[in-house]
Amino acid sequence: MTEETEPFWEAAREGRLLVERCPACAAESFPPYGICRACRGRPVEFVEITGPGRIYSFTVNHQRWLPGLEVPYAIVLVEFPGHPGVRVAGRLRGCAPQDVAIGAEVEIGFEPGPGGFAVPSFVAVPSPPGPPGPPGFTAAEGAA
Repeated sequence: MTEETEPFWEAAREGRLLVERCPACAAESFPPYGICRACRGRPVEFVEITGPGRIYSFTVNHQRWLPGLEVPYAIVLVEFPGHPGVRVAGRLRGCAPQDVAIGAEVEIGFEPGPGGFAVPSFVAVPSPPGPPGPPGFTAAEGAA
């Protein structure tokens, strides 16, 4: 934890996801850096992301990196409406790795991480029944 990242980790402990926002140019970014990546302005402020996000990209990991972590599991990169350019990585829960799809909706969550920190993770939002939406790349198709 550094001076620049402390607000993020404190909010994560409370189950809130914060990203940096530059008051000078309104650019938002993640992870916290302490300086605007667009205009190099200081200081930056933090804003909370509350709504659902959509999977931008993913990978399925078959390596057990922590004791007790079930494999395989998906790591997703998530985008958020209203926060252009902000993408946050985390483990996906509530969805089998072979069912992960780009564009799928996820809710923000947190889970215990190393050193007692809360780390971002995401929870799959079940798709409503009905006609299929636009085609997306899924892990099952990628394995074929």
